[in-house]
Amino acid sequence: MSPFIAWLNRASALASAPAAWGIFLTGAAIYLISEWRLRFLLLLAQYLFVGIIFVRLFESRPEMALLKILVGWLVAGAFLISARFREQTAIAKGIQFRWSSHVSFRILSLTTMTVVAYLGAQRYTLPFIPSDLALACYFLAALAVLFIGTAEQEASVLGVGVINLLTALDIFYSARDPGLLVTGLLVMLTLLVGLAVSYLTVAEVYEPSGGGST
Repeated sequence: MSPFIAWLNRASALASAPAAWGIFLTGAAIYLISEWRLRFLLLLAQYLFVGIIFVRLFESRPEMALLKILVGWLVAGAFLISARFREQTAIAKGIQFRWSSHVSFRILSLTTMTVVAYLGAQRYTLPFIPSDLALACYFLAALAVLFIGTAEQEASVLGVGVINLLTALDIFYSARDPGLLVTGLLVMLTLLVGLAVSYLTVAEVYEPSGGGST
């Protein structure tokens, strides 16, 4: 093992616990902030923290962690393009989008899921996985529940939840068996989800209103 990889492994071991909280804080900000430009930047930061987690999991192959970061950034870029296209088309058509105004309810649900995820990580430890990585899995699963259960009309919010759930499964499985086959399958699945959600986000703009007279 080269000195650089050894130093990188030591640094990732120290930074994995802060990275777990970074994943949660960026996800919480995405959940609370409706501006798509800020969501894009926060999603980039979240996948940077995810990469720190995977550097620890793939000790001798840090390029796999870099692959996870790049895939996440590609998905974030796809969400950015679809959200920007949707916004420009909506302005051209004169459509007024109403984002969820129940911020107090979102803060309450976010606080509840934070407590549940943290206590779950403390009381129900995951097998074959360190406690800080288990905390990241619980946080990602809690964020997935929040995003999937949100009442927003935009499909990209649901896509973020699905991708967070896939990331939690990826961390859990890679901690037990960091093999290339399942890792590659999860990477392909993440890309497919990102492309599908981006397509649905754009396609919603062109849905026929119906009710035309003959």
